[in-house]
Amino acid sequence: MTRRPVVPVDLDPLELDGFEDDDGFREQAITGLAVAADAERVDLARCTVSTMRLTAARLRRFHLTDVRLVDCDLSQAVFEEASFDRVELVRCRLSEADLGGARLVDVRIVECQLDGAALRLAEAARLTIESSTAPGLDLYRARLAGARITDTDLSGADLSGADLARARLHGSRLIDVRGATALRGAVLDAGQVVDAGLAVLADLGVTITDPA
Repeated sequence: MTRRPVVPVDLDPLELDGFEDDDGFREQAITGLAVAADAERVDLARCTVSTMRLTAARLRRFHLTDVRLVDCDLSQAVFEEASFDRVELVRCRLSEADLGGARLVDVRIVECQLDGAALRLAEAARLTIESSTAPGLDLYRARLAGARITDTDLSGADLSGADLARARLHGSRLIDVRGATALRGAVLDAGQVVDAGLAVLADLGVTITDPA
């Protein structure tokens, strides 16, 4: 079970205009802009972040602890060595965002756009992705054992080398996923069998034709 962020009810409002190196914010209700921000060692704890635009930002060592992001735009943002603990993202846009190598613990992603996003080499514990769109999601060698990725469009996702042991993918679209043999040990529903089976056969190089 993914643990929810612990955020105080009464937060001081703060409108930001970008991030600087070594920025740290505690118990703030954050809004504003950080478009194309370039900073490292940014640390947010016990905060809400609402309607904030971080489009094309490049943030190194971006650490979030007990943070809830709602209606934010993180498309094309790059997060290097990111660490998220008890973080919730709701209705956020992460199209082509790069979270490669991130450490994700108790992260819940709900009704978000993750088309073309990258979680390659990410390490996750108790990750939940639900009711989202994620065609082309890059999960190359991501360690997602026990994750819950439900009711999410994963069509064309790259699962190559991913650890999906015990991951529950109920209701998620698996058409044309690559590296489908990574589904070994995952939990699917009956409605996913055909798409998953075809993807596994394609991954194994099996050709299906009508008899001559």
